[in-house]
Amino acid sequence: MKTIRVAVILLIIATFNLNAKTTDMYQHARAVRLGLVHQKNVKNYSKKLFFATKAAKAGNPKAQFDLAIMYAGGQGVKKDERLAFYWFHKSARAGYAPAKYYMGLSFEQGRGVKANPYLARYWFKQALKAGNRKAIYHISQIEAFLNNKSRNHYSMR
Repeated sequence: MKTIRVAVILLIIATFNLNAKTTDMYQHARAVRLGLVHQKNVKNYSKKLFFATKAAKAGNPKAQFDLAIMYAGGQGVKKDERLAFYWFHKSARAGYAPAKYYMGLSFEQGRGVKANPYLARYWFKQALKAGNRKAIYHISQIEAFLNNKSRNHYSMR
């Protein structure tokens, strides 16, 4: 009976050691998998960049927007806010609604272009007309800023 207890205890200890080894093995496999996913994403970004550039130059506003997002975030390319602004502008001028919102953000935050609240307000209004509800908040913030600025500028004190 005593040998059975010892055998059971040794079996339990061996099981815990086996689980520790398998946990390390699973962690290693996860790290390898994440590395492969990263390599796959790099390949996907290069393909996406190639096709998006080709379609954007042909005048596709969705591709122009995708290319702008890639440049704005540095996804698969070196981050370049001026180039991102260029492609956002082309896409917005072609009538793509999300690009109009990003044009407003670019002018509001000064990303890729000098900050200009008047142009930001214009592009947010265009985005709102196109159905982007998030633009309402930005329009109200810009209006408050411009009203406060004009009040302080023309003060009669």
